[in-house]
Amino acid sequence: MKKTLLSFMIATALLAGAAVCGATEMKIGYVDIQRAVMESKSGKAANEKFTAEAARVKDGLLKEKEKIEQAAEMLQKQSAMLTDDVRRSKELDMARRQRDYERMVEDQKAELQLKEAQLTGEILEELIPIVRDYGKKHEFSIIFERSERVVLHIDPALDLTDKIIAILDAGSQKK
Repeated sequence: MKKTLLSFMIATALLAGAAVCGATEMKIGYVDIQRAVMESKSGKAANEKFTAEAARVKDGLLKEKEKIEQAAEMLQKQSAMLTDDVRRSKELDMARRQRDYERMVEDQKAELQLKEAQLTGEILEELIPIVRDYGKKHEFSIIFERSERVVLHIDPALDLTDKIIAILDAGSQKK
């Protein structure tokens, strides 16, 4: 909330200052960073890589869950034939396996979130300098990141996202 309010105040001050000075014409644009990340070639490649990794993790977790369920069924079937000590021991083992599985699920979720953040961060490291260079080259006074919380309405004609995606894609083709 503070960041949003601060961004709004800075933008208002800049616009008011420029209007008072009247020295130069303000050129404003915005980039939808999230869309640029998702629609660029490098973003799509990163998303495919992440999706494949998530599917691999999900498969591994499903296999482990099936093993636990099968073991629980076996324990239930054999329960009547087991002594109390053996049954209690096996129930404790099942509870431990279930806890381990739940921890594994949480660990994998955290790991996938880190992986996603890393992949997104790598694209942002390429994207932000491109936006800055584009702004300098085309003499923009301000280029905002499109955010529903900060900017409630903006003219779609000011959207630079497609141009930035094209530059990002051209740069990734060179690599």
